[in-house]
Amino acid sequence: MKTSNNTTNYHLDKSVILFFVITILVTATVFAFKYVNYTPCEIIDFSFKETEIRVDESIEFEDKTLGALEWKWDFGDSTAIDTRRKPYHTYKKSGDYTISLIVNGKCPKLKTITILDKKEVLDPLKKAKFEILTPKIRVGDKLKVKDNTLEAKSWEWNFEDAIGATSKEQNPEYTYSTSGKKTITLIVNGEIKYATTQTIEVLPKKAERIQRDETVVRDVSIIPIDPIGDDPISEDPKDEFKAPFINEESFKSKIILVSTKKLTANDFKAYLCGNLDLSIIVRKKRTTFIEFCEKIKGKNIIVKELRLTHEENNCIKNIVIDYKKGSLF
Repeated sequence: MKTSNNTTNYHLDKSVILFFVITILVTATVFAFKYVNYTPCEIIDFSFKETEIRVDESIEFEDKTLGALEWKWDFGDSTAIDTRRKPYHTYKKSGDYTISLIVNGKCPKLKTITILDKKEVLDPLKKAKFEILTPKIRVGDKLKVKDNTLEAKSWEWNFEDAIGATSKEQNPEYTYSTSGKKTITLIVNGEIKYATTQTIEVLPKKAERIQRDETVVRDVSIIPIDPIGDDPISEDPKDEFKAPFINEESFKSKIILVSTKKLTANDFKAYLCGNLDLSIIVRKKRTTFIEFCEKIKGKNIIVKELRLTHEENNCIKNIVIDYKKGSLF
């Protein structure tokens, strides 16, 4: 019996040792596999076109992670997971989506993508059309225009600066009180996107001819003054006021800076010739410039569309703008 007990203890000790050896080997194998395939999460990198992406546009995504062997793309729109390194994807609705990429079964990387609406294709048959029946007029003369728009039911004419309706008749007449270049705008059926503009030059009034003095001037030291002709004497252009000119791209950049609180409405005072209460069109609705600046302050907007109209002296007289709230990646 004593000999038997010694034998049993010997076999138990050998089994324990074998168990520990196997455990160590398995652990070492797993560790080695993970070490070989280890990918630091902080270097996961994938790219795609990040601006001006629209509904139904095919977008190319590409993972650039070193050592990547497996991919799981979730495009945030409830579509199936894509397991390619370089997939293509199309969004069916506009909005912000969170993209998730998991590399090698771990290390998720998230980015946000903004999808814009499709570019609207305008129907050329709905575009406002009109002709100017009196293309050459002077101050005090009647301007006559004729609407030629198909299926027009309502009209908004402006004969000065495209802000607010001057007339709502179909074929109105208008008399200018000042000379210079004038912008004529027609909006039919209330659809601003189909508005049409034309520019004309309004000439000054004809100056009354000064009758020549028939008295004979006998003093040779006196030089007779020539009569004034039909055309008035133009003023020295150096005396004309000129506002600083700004193009649409630069104006757009400054608007974005307003949305990030780096600029205010007062920074546009020179371009608007001091008129911060200028009536403008924002998202197809009328507001004032200063109210618009207050509304976007701190919202990090993305400007989708911007159109400026300038006076001859560079003062901005009309602004049409469309925007959306931006997002940070």
